[in-house]
Amino acid sequence: MSKHRRKRRRPPLAGLSVWAATLALALGLAYVTVTVGLHHGAADTRRPADADTPSPARPGLTQIQVTDPADHKAYGVYVWRPDVPETRKLPVLYFLHGVPSDPKTLVDDEGLARQVAAYVAHGGTPFVLAVPDGNGSHHDDTEWANAVDGSDRIEDRLLDQVIPAVEGRHHRDAAHRAIGGFSMGGYGSMNLALRHPDVFGSVTSISGYFHVDDPSHMFADKDAVIAANRPDQNLAAARRLRIFLSAAENDDNDVIKGEPQRFKKLLDAAGVPAVLDVRPGEHDWDYVRSVLPDAFGFLAQGWTKAGAPGPVRDSPSPTGSPQ
Repeated sequence: MSKHRRKRRRPPLAGLSVWAATLALALGLAYVTVTVGLHHGAADTRRPADADTPSPARPGLTQIQVTDPADHKAYGVYVWRPDVPETRKLPVLYFLHGVPSDPKTLVDDEGLARQVAAYVAHGGTPFVLAVPDGNGSHHDDTEWANAVDGSDRIEDRLLDQVIPAVEGRHHRDAAHRAIGGFSMGGYGSMNLALRHPDVFGSVTSISGYFHVDDPSHMFADKDAVIAANRPDQNLAAARRLRIFLSAAENDDNDVIKGEPQRFKKLLDAAGVPAVLDVRPGEHDWDYVRSVLPDAFGFLAQGWTKAGAPGPVRDSPSPTGSPQ
């Protein structure tokens, strides 16, 4: 995703205009390169003057490809866009899958994009949904992290490749960018939000866990790396986030059972506001679908305060579920 012609003499003013246009094009291309290469959500102070100018969006579901920084393979990202103009104030939710899973499963089998579309169609705040791939080449369970040996760099892929590819020239600030996920994605979303509060302003962890469960040894049993990737030991950054936690009453997964409740108590003790939603359900997508409208409503409250476009449904109804 030239032909050489003999130059003709131009009046001096016309030549200056062509030179200026060429320079402007070169600067524009340089900006795109810098944006795509932003590392870990570093502050972007070089936005062009028209970065907040609305542009037509291609509504509906599309798939884009990003190149992994470690294995240099292409990984898919499903993106659903509402039928509203694209601006820096149109929020984006990056939703992370669990294991074993992939973005195609969430979109095609579990109906995630259809549920977002239904939520927006029934009056919810419009937002962009991005579902990236958290799988790697060398680890079956990546934890949405970087492997110590550098063989899989899922965190880098998300921050340095996926976000620029999804947002383009309409680079969002943290207030208009959220991250969420289910199961391992619930862990990954909280871990990444705490590690990068300048990048993400809100997090929705659905049936997540907040210690380290690393069966594929992404962290290589190194104490310092494990400590840096334990949400339950890194609460300082939580004060900068809006946090939504959910737990299924009948969740029998040994890694996850009781974890949202435990993490909420830690946040309470640290004086960090958070919402905990506990409702009937098991560790499956039927439960996730029941939670999503309320998770979207929670995110919308923050986005509205930040100036996001569109209406807000304070208490999303079950009509947000796919038919």
